[in-house]
Amino acid sequence: MQLWLLLRAMARFETTMFLRTRYSQPKMVAIGVVGSFCLAVYYPVWAYLFPQPYENLPMRLVCSATFIPLALLPWWPRRLRTHLPTYWYFAMTVAMPFFVGYMTLRNATPAWLMTHLACVMLLMMLFDIASFVVVFSIGSGLATLVFVLSPEAHLQTRTMLEYLPLLLFGMVGGATCTVSSNMAEQSRIDALTAASNNIAHELRTPLGSLRIAARAVARFMPDLIRSHRLAEGEGLAVPEVRAQNLHALERSIGVMEREVTYANTIIDMLLLSARPIGEVPLSPLAARECVEQALRRFPYGSRAERERITLSPTGDFPLLGEEALVVHILFNLLRNALFHTDRAGKGEIQVFIEPGDQANRIRIHDTGPGIPPDVVPRIFNRFYSYGSDSAGTGTVTGLGIGLAFCRAAMEHMGGGIACRTNLGEFTEFTLTFPHPETGDRQ
Repeated sequence: MQLWLLLRAMARFETTMFLRTRYSQPKMVAIGVVGSFCLAVYYPVWAYLFPQPYENLPMRLVCSATFIPLALLPWWPRRLRTHLPTYWYFAMTVAMPFFVGYMTLRNATPAWLMTHLACVMLLMMLFDIASFVVVFSIGSGLATLVFVLSPEAHLQTRTMLEYLPLLLFGMVGGATCTVSSNMAEQSRIDALTAASNNIAHELRTPLGSLRIAARAVARFMPDLIRSHRLAEGEGLAVPEVRAQNLHALERSIGVMEREVTYANTIIDMLLLSARPIGEVPLSPLAARECVEQALRRFPYGSRAERERITLSPTGDFPLLGEEALVVHILFNLLRNALFHTDRAGKGEIQVFIEPGDQANRIRIHDTGPGIPPDVVPRIFNRFYSYGSDSAGTGTVTGLGIGLAFCRAAMEHMGGGIACRTNLGEFTEFTLTFPHPETGDRQ
């Protein structure tokens, strides 16, 4: 049990590392340039212009060098980007609480005390509370250890004791202010839910009216066309209407129906994704029936999109779930697969239904562009989105709620979702369902 709790805590911290790194990533190049430059250029300032009791050029240059990879971030190979969160935390720990902390202990001058306090506030702006505690504790602990082991190190006890209340006040004040980040996240969720409700309320009525109008046109259009042709046959003076125009008019009715269905589907998906899954009641279902319903109801943009998807001819299994959840999970996965294969200009999508001894599975496999390896571990995080065409640029696209909704819905039904991919070759999402008779719930 303790090992499980430890692993869970490490997983949460690793996720937090990624999220904080991602939010800081747009500024990393600037931080790298400024950090590497300032650490080096301040040596003559503190050594000659305003001499401090202690300076260490080799240590300063080593810490300055840790910022250089951040300054060169746009040129990092894709395979190294998975290690960016770890390096970001390492660089911040070495350059700020360790180096600045050690130099503050050795000097204890007003200049270094102010520098240390400024670094503490900067760290609190870059990290959440838990990450700050880890980074600050490790860096300060190493700084203290090196200080104790350093020859001729003498602690300015009175000065450091006078500085300690100010440091604690800054840390408590900074911790209080960082609560706003949690409030901002919750506000974002609340705003998304409110926006979803407003969209549903404002668009349902006009969409319904548009559907009624389309059906009315579809009902009376054959009579109008037949009347027009009879009038032409009798030689009456009626405007000329070409055959292709009539065909286009007939097709437009189907287009209106399809677009209304698509808009309603997107609204439903947005509403389901923005709200907590909660205790949605589960009932016995058949996997193939759910998949066939999803393929039948999905609002395809064209016939070519529908023909891009194939369903395995065999396989079925019972599951305990909620039909709307299963269908909308499949909608999200199909929409993503169609979007990315369309962007890449290549790829087919196959859906497999596979009963198994340990668990039952539905696989959605596409031969599209694949997902970059540094993105894969994060795709199920709420509000994380990364376009396939934005590799290497850090450009975030979409709301980032679709796959997070899929994971929450699958966990509510006692199952799970996993992704397997190879960049440039394929992407495969696997939905795993427990056997209904086991009653497994996560």
